Amino acid sequence: MKVVCIGFIFMLSTGAFAQELYTARSFWEETKKETYRKIAERKLKGDTLTDAEETYLVDYEKYLAGYYERLSDEEKRKYLSLKNQWDLEVSASQQTTTPSQATSTAQPDFELRTRDKLINGAYGALYGIMLVGGAEIEGPGTAGLIPIMAGLWQLGPVINKKKYANINATTIRAGNSGRFIGLMDGAFLGLALAGDSESSGNLPLLFSVASSISLGEIAFQTQKRKNFSEGHIEMMRHYAFLGTGVSGLVLATSDIGDAQALGAGLLAGNIAGLAIGHNMARNYNYSQGDVDVISSLTWIGAGLGFALVAEGIDGTGGPGLFLLPAVTSVAASLLGQKAVKGIYFTKAQGNIISYAAGGAALVGLGLMIVVEAESGALALGIPSLFALIAHQAMFRSYKRENLSELKLGHNEKKRVQVSMKLTPENYLTNRQTGQKIIQTGSLAAPLVHLRLRF
Repeated sequence: MKVVCIGFIFMLSTGAFAQELYTARSFWEETKKETYRKIAERKLKGDTLTDAEETYLVDYEKYLAGYYERLSDEEKRKYLSLKNQWDLEVSASQQTTTPSQATSTAQPDFELRTRDKLINGAYGALYGIMLVGGAEIEGPGTAGLIPIMAGLWQLGPVINKKKYANINATTIRAGNSGRFIGLMDGAFLGLALAGDSESSGNLPLLFSVASSISLGEIAFQTQKRKNFSEGHIEMMRHYAFLGTGVSGLVLATSDIGDAQALGAGLLAGNIAGLAIGHNMARNYNYSQGDVDVISSLTWIGAGLGFALVAEGIDGTGGPGLFLLPAVTSVAASLLGQKAVKGIYFTKAQGNIISYAAGGAALVGLGLMIVVEAESGALALGIPSLFALIAHQAMFRSYKRENLSELKLGHNEKKRVQVSMKLTPENYLTNRQTGQKIIQTGSLAAPLVHLRLRF
């Protein structure tokens, strides 16, 4: 029953509710209908339309106005904030599509990669080991249970083929994230229930297995149905770990020695982190590279916080010092979220920024070992400072690169020609087709034609 409760809470935190009929994404897709776009673009260019085309354009824009009116306030805000990003994604996909891909409308089935198969087998083997330990299974069948479990999880795509239909790498990622988080949540719940009793070692193992299987399946099916972005999943993972870490530091500050309170506190922190991460990702569509940048900055913030703790311990500070890394890590995460907005780091860029920060931290740690630094503050603070410098250097480099496309007139030898045409008669047309079309940024009859030539 407790595992079912965890699964229910996870479903709430991941937004597994009935999908609304009118959403920002579906409205954006309606504005991209090929027939409508072609006719509207021709009108924008000043081409003469037939009576049938004029009628179609007016009727369709009335339909869009009504559709937009039915959106909730949250979906309207989401559409206005994400419209440009969705447009850029479509443009990028069209540029990278080859002629052979353009002629084929069939979407190939996702092929499980080697690492996906190995991860499946590894989780199965881990479940077998934990079951043997948690249930205290003895006898000759003990050694055989581990490869049996590994084999069953390897055979998952064969046993249930429909489960793996119409999935992608993000679906697999969501399922694996649910499994890993489930391992933690089950262990925390088992610790909260068992406490210091005789079953304090067995119950967390058994609950961890059950929770990992349950949450992994819930996350897999939810992602298959909702199709969240990679950044959405990574943001939930990020805050799940951050919430667990912060709750652990708070518990360390309060000096709680009771195992039940410790397990309950860590479980609450993890679930709260999942909910916060889900809400953060709903407010802004972070890319996977964005979350990599945020996560690496959070680790740096935690390192600087622990450097302050080490300095305080040297000065005989109290347990309340452990709140410092909790504060610095949360602050670094929030600052990172603010900094990445509007840049849209790619996965490769985010990985390189994190890689550079980690490498610089190792260099700083090595220098502290060479000089035989005795201060704990220096041993932790210098590597964190080196990591921050490398992180910001790469961050600013990629930021300039990603935003360079917005610069106009970069080449001074090229002349920019500007032409403008006023069409005030379109004001009445726009009034008839609905003011909401103008607010959403979809095509309508413009009052001013502005054309730039480079």
